[in-house]
Amino acid sequence: MNSMIEPISACAAGITTLRHVRPSDADAIQEILQSDHVNRGTMRLPFESPAGVAQRIAEEPGVVKIVALRQGAVAGYASMVTYPSLPRHWHCAEVDIVAVHPDHRGHGIGRHMLQQLIDLADRWLQVRRLSLTVWAGNEKAIALYRSLGFSIEGTMRQFVFVDGAYEDAHIMGRLKAVPWPSAPAGSE
Repeated sequence: MNSMIEPISACAAGITTLRHVRPSDADAIQEILQSDHVNRGTMRLPFESPAGVAQRIAEEPGVVKIVALRQGAVAGYASMVTYPSLPRHWHCAEVDIVAVHPDHRGHGIGRHMLQQLIDLADRWLQVRRLSLTVWAGNEKAIALYRSLGFSIEGTMRQFVFVDGAYEDAHIMGRLKAVPWPSAPAGSE
C-alpha cells in the first residue's frame, strides 16, 4: 500500500513534494520528533534513539508514512494507520502523527499533509471513518482538524502526562458521507 504514494506538488504551501518516507529521512525526522512542540503534542519523549526513529519510519503493512519537502529539506512527517488484517475494521483509519519541523511551521505544511492523508483515505483506501487523538489544550490543532471535517467525539480525562501535569485528550473523528441504500418501497 505504501508504494502507491507518488510525489505530489504543492506550491501553495511552499512544499516542493510530498512523498513516501525513505530510510535516508531518519535524521531529519528525528529532529522533528525531538522538537519541543512535537514533544508537547504527542506521546513522544524528548529524546529518541536513531534506532527508534529507524523503526518508526520502517515499512509496515497498513501504515502510510509520508514526508513533506520544502526548499529541499524534510519539513514534515505524517502517518496514518489502517487495519487490513481486521475485516470488521477495514473501513477505519487513524491519523497517528502530523508533525512539522520548527523551521517550517506556519506555511500550511501540516494542513497539506493531513489533506493528502484524507484524500488517500477517501479516494483510494475506502476509509469511511478517520480518527485521531489530540490534547484538549491544543486549540490550534483542534481548529485545524475541525476545518477539515473532524469533530470531537469524546474526551479522555487525564490521558497524558505533559510538563509535570495530567492533561485531557479528545478523540476526534471524521465520517465520510456515503449514502446508505434506500429501503425498498413498501418495506417500511
